[in-house]
Amino acid sequence: MSIKKISVSLFLMLSAKIFCQQFSLQYCIEKAQQNNAVVKLAEQSLETRQKLLASSKNNGLPKLDLLAGYNYIGEPLRVNLQQVKDGVVEGSANQAVYSANTVYQQITGNPLSQQVQNVIYQTSKDIISAVYPNYNPEITKQSYFLAGLVIRQPIYLGGKLKSSRRLSEEQVKSGEANLESSKDLTAYNIALQYIQVMYLNSMIDKQKSSLESLQKNEAYAGNLLKAEIIPPYQKNWADIARMQGETNLKSLTTEKENALFILKDMMGLPLDEPVEIDQKLNESAEAPAFSSATDNADLKLLQSKKAEAETGVDITKSLSRPNVFAIGNVQFFRKDLPVITPPWLIGLELQWTLFDPERRSKNLASQSLVKEADLLIEQKQKSVNLATKIAENKLISLKQQSKTLDTSRKQAYETTAMITKRMENSLSSVKDVNDALQLQYETEKLYYTSLVAYQTALATYFYITGNPENITTYIP
Repeated sequence: MSIKKISVSLFLMLSAKIFCQQFSLQYCIEKAQQNNAVVKLAEQSLETRQKLLASSKNNGLPKLDLLAGYNYIGEPLRVNLQQVKDGVVEGSANQAVYSANTVYQQITGNPLSQQVQNVIYQTSKDIISAVYPNYNPEITKQSYFLAGLVIRQPIYLGGKLKSSRRLSEEQVKSGEANLESSKDLTAYNIALQYIQVMYLNSMIDKQKSSLESLQKNEAYAGNLLKAEIIPPYQKNWADIARMQGETNLKSLTTEKENALFILKDMMGLPLDEPVEIDQKLNESAEAPAFSSATDNADLKLLQSKKAEAETGVDITKSLSRPNVFAIGNVQFFRKDLPVITPPWLIGLELQWTLFDPERRSKNLASQSLVKEADLLIEQKQKSVNLATKIAENKLISLKQQSKTLDTSRKQAYETTAMITKRMENSLSSVKDVNDALQLQYETEKLYYTSLVAYQTALATYFYITGNPENITTYIP
């Protein structure tokens, strides 16, 4: 039976090692930068901008459209003969008189008499009026279908195409800066959560050690009670202290479980995936070599937005310049048109907006946007410089604080050992030992809290200076 129990225990231990992954901070950052929802959104935004840039590179190519349509008019088109009837009749009668007079004059050498001319005029007028149509004839059907191809090639657009492509390029750069900013922020948040898990690991380890001491003290108090050396209430103190230690351990274990849930969610992992982090806080507070914050991702993003705004100024200026297009049109279905048009045509088209009351306002607005970007960059640079100096001072202060608290906790250990030895010699009570163990735990907690504050300040410093992943150099 003992061999079977040992085999089962070994199997369970091996299974735990296989299925429960140990994640380093570097691995957590890389996993989060692949799966985090914020990073994925930034990647998708960048992909959209890249596709828009690819499409803008083709905006100088000709556009070919198929134009087709079915038209139905309320009534057929007609020629309004009645409107010109008087002119036609009058003109025809005068023409008849002129022709007869010319012929007669060529034969006789003399013009027709006025009386004869009047007779010819009136007779011609009556005949033409009699045969002239008294209606307006139709010249088309009420419905017709036509289709053709239209091509339009930009020749000169006043810099609009070039500015549009530049804007797409700047938008891609903004997308890259936004992606970098999202990855930096994700790495920073992962580092803070990982530090929290390490803190809980350290406190769980110290709480276990404290609980062992409380259990020993409880057992020792039980022996003293059996020997009737101490009263029962002192044994109760030891029992209560042990129970408090167990409660604290369970609370810390639950906090770690919740912290791992948050970490897995930030990494884009399923909450039920087994993940374990046993790394404890590094007790050596090493300060980095301070440098200026030149790689801050948010600052780079603002600079790319400024470049977009400057391109917007060029675009608004180009709106005041003319556009020239080469055009072509081929009609391949036009048989029902009321007026037969040529089968094809080519030409040049000029488009120039000579007056636009909004143009000046648009120019001023785009220039104001550039100034606004300059102010934002200046403000951000100042805030980054300020935050960097504050982070540097915090690191120096917290490093000194950690050394002081480290000395304090070591003194607490010595005090606990002395009081325990005094209790064994009946010079102190069980409660004195419990109080000493509690004080020792509190000094440990203060010490590790200072370590958390230091490593948090360290991660913040690297994030501000634009290198959040450098924290992995100090946290394996």
